[in-house]
Amino acid sequence: MKKNNVKQFKINPLSIMKELGHRIETDKFLPDEDFWDDRLYWMKRNYNSDVDRYKSKNTKDKKRVLYYDLETINQLINQILRFGRIVMSNENGVVYNFPKGEIPKFIVDLDGSQTNTIEENMMDSVSIKNED
Repeated sequence: MKKNNVKQFKINPLSIMKELGHRIETDKFLPDEDFWDDRLYWMKRNYNSDVDRYKSKNTKDKKRVLYYDLETINQLINQILRFGRIVMSNENGVVYNFPKGEIPKFIVDLDGSQTNTIEENMMDSVSIKNED
């Protein structure tokens, strides 16, 4: 039997998952609108402003890049939880990977608060899972 060796990873998988879990738990109170952007496109567009950091061997820079990457994964997971998919857009910012009529409209309530569908979507996924 082969022994699973966690040391083969640069970063402990458990610490990554704990950090992501913490971010997702914290961000569940943010409005859906905060996650309505194409994060991967944004990262590519802004790469040149941080190219030195990405290519650096400095420990501080590597930690910063890890922070960027974890925030990207957090954004993508939040998009799946809230919208049922990852938001993709063209260079003009037009989202193109949602069915016609299913692009969310962000509602601002009379008291100024924004609608947050994460709880609703999580409930829907629980009921879908129970139907299987």
